[in-house]
Amino acid sequence: MKAIMNGMEYVLMRLAALFFIVFVVCIILQLVSRYVPNITILWAAEVATYAFVWTVFLGAAVMVKHQEHFKVDFLFDKLSGLSLLIVQLISHVLIAAFGLMMTVYGSMLAKLFWEWTVNTLPELQQGYLWLVLPISGVAMMIFSLGNAASDYHFYAMEKRGNPS
Repeated sequence: MKAIMNGMEYVLMRLAALFFIVFVVCIILQLVSRYVPNITILWAAEVATYAFVWTVFLGAAVMVKHQEHFKVDFLFDKLSGLSLLIVQLISHVLIAAFGLMMTVYGSMLAKLFWEWTVNTLPELQQGYLWLVLPISGVAMMIFSLGNAASDYHFYAMEKRGNPS
């Protein structure tokens, strides 16, 4: 499971970096077209928006793997043993449920908007923007379940007296 999660993280981070580079290049192109006469690049804003959304959602999925998402550290710091494990498992289940909703409803949105095009770039369907939701949702579910298994393993090892 750890190898799958590490491989997914590797791919997602590379994709997020690529989309971030596209975002920055498009912003630079927008600046150039704004301040250099006779240069008009209408599509750069749309592509920058798509790239930014993809960067954010792919990065959010990776943050779930590292458990750097929303959580109440105060509560986690005060608990230990079985009560900590229960709170951690509840947290992982809620995040996995959120990922499931992103996957289901994101797939519906991608399908709904698949044929819609962007005004400034008719070759680009809006469905591509929404496709990031099911992709990051699946990743969040896998990372969440992997974290739950890891937390349970740590609890079991701690209970035996040899935490690793």
